[in-house]
Amino acid sequence: MYKTDIQSITGMSLPELEALCNSMGEPAYRAKQILLWIYEKRATNIDQMTDLPEDFRNKLAEKYCVFQTKVDSITQTADGTEKLLIRLLDKNVIESVLLREGERITACVSSQVGCAMACGFCASGLLGLKRDLTSGEIVEQVLHVKNRLLQTEYLTNVVFMGIGEPLANYDNVVKAIKLINAEWGLGIGARHITLSTVGVVDGIRRLAREGLKINLAISLHAPDDITRTKIVPSNKKTGIKNIIAAAKEYFNITRRDISFEYVLIEGINASRHAAESLAKLLKGVQCNINILTVNIVDEFNLKPPCNETIEAFCKTLEKCGYTVTLRKKKGNDINAACGQLRLRIVNSYGKN
Repeated sequence: MYKTDIQSITGMSLPELEALCNSMGEPAYRAKQILLWIYEKRATNIDQMTDLPEDFRNKLAEKYCVFQTKVDSITQTADGTEKLLIRLLDKNVIESVLLREGERITACVSSQVGCAMACGFCASGLLGLKRDLTSGEIVEQVLHVKNRLLQTEYLTNVVFMGIGEPLANYDNVVKAIKLINAEWGLGIGARHITLSTVGVVDGIRRLAREGLKINLAISLHAPDDITRTKIVPSNKKTGIKNIIAAAKEYFNITRRDISFEYVLIEGINASRHAAESLAKLLKGVQCNINILTVNIVDEFNLKPPCNETIEAFCKTLEKCGYTVTLRKKKGNDINAACGQLRLRIVNSYGKN
């Protein structure tokens, strides 16, 4: 596990922080004062917490900090999308994205430094997996995004759709979700938190029993094992049938609809026959289907299908009774697709 000499308060729960305060000779209520500064008053360091005794602030700052991460750069597009390149204490970099769509304002966060899944269209896995993110590093991404908002804006959603496979970093991700969801934390409701997975079956089943009832999105991308294994190598060990069975189990326990993510790639998975096969595969699963088109990444020789093909694919699924959403691309001009900005930065300055 990644450790540093200075610990971040953002990775601590209320009971943990209360225990820390007591161990330093302070009453437990100091913990809520600290959390209020971090989550509501946008404090970035302990010195700003002026209602804490100065001696306590000084002792706390010797071993603890508010942020272990910092925003290296921010790129913005005309639609209000912002991509944050975030530098970690060990000099690795990750990405977070602020997405604005009307009153819906979303923080898209990463769960790992790099990714081991090596999906055949995603820039996140091109540099391999460096390490898991800590729960504090995950929460800090949300705080960095929140701190970008105007006083009139309100963070409504958090999605784990950034770099990394969330269920491969299960403990840290689940703790971060609990911190994001907690009333004394960021206070984001479970129905407004979405975790996207490539299909880690054991992780899906374990998550179903956490009692969190967050939204689950499964990156499917193909209706059969042969095609999916070409796109998603990890499918060789899991298999689509096992993923679908785990999805059904998640719904049965949480009563939360499943979203299936499907990236359309010209000549690979975008035919009418593929749509018909997908409809048959998902028969009996309480779900909706999110359709995306593949992003152009220089390292992959992949192209999105034409509009006619996209429309035919969506209509085929709709005729079979599925709720289909064609996701808009946001932030293309700032490399907002997962992993693209980090790839460019690391390639420019050398691998971390």
